[in-house]
Amino acid sequence: MKEGIKDTLAFDMKDFRHEDFKEYEALVPSASLDLTYEEAEFISPLSCTVALFRQGGDNIYVTADVTTTLLVECRRCINPFEIDITTALALLFSIDNESSEQDEDEEGERYYDGETLDISEDVRRALVLEIPSWSLCSETCKGLCPQCGAELNTAECPCEITSETPVPDSNPFSVLSKMLKNS
Repeated sequence: MKEGIKDTLAFDMKDFRHEDFKEYEALVPSASLDLTYEEAEFISPLSCTVALFRQGGDNIYVTADVTTTLLVECRRCINPFEIDITTALALLFSIDNESSEQDEDEEGERYYDGETLDISEDVRRALVLEIPSWSLCSETCKGLCPQCGAELNTAECPCEITSETPVPDSNPFSVLSKMLKNS
């Protein structure tokens, strides 16, 4: 049975007591999951399809497909551009009668309190892993001129770059190799 669109990734298990399967659609604001990062801006709500399956007694198997859009900066030309990211989760939750809070133990087993099952933290962690560490607006991006800073995708620059032209080193540890050569 498919439910209406939700705006949260917390599910009331009272609605699931007499069923073995339920599917939900959710549009969740990224701010509600604390998805704020310097290198990427989440610019659209998370579009989620979540399915809950009863696995013997009170164990709940959860699958989730999540899609959203990020605004990131190209590492070559520093222009912002949008990318879509997706992630998929498959999690098994067991009821924990001794704890009033939902937890994850050392082995990765997940627990819920029997009344509310919340996958927000799991979705947040999965999306953080999908943020590209080296994003390019295109594989053919020419970047910036190392001498004058002109964006080479849209303009020609007057600089003559040869093999002897010093290119600024982007590796902060490159100075160490120079120090070793000098000593």
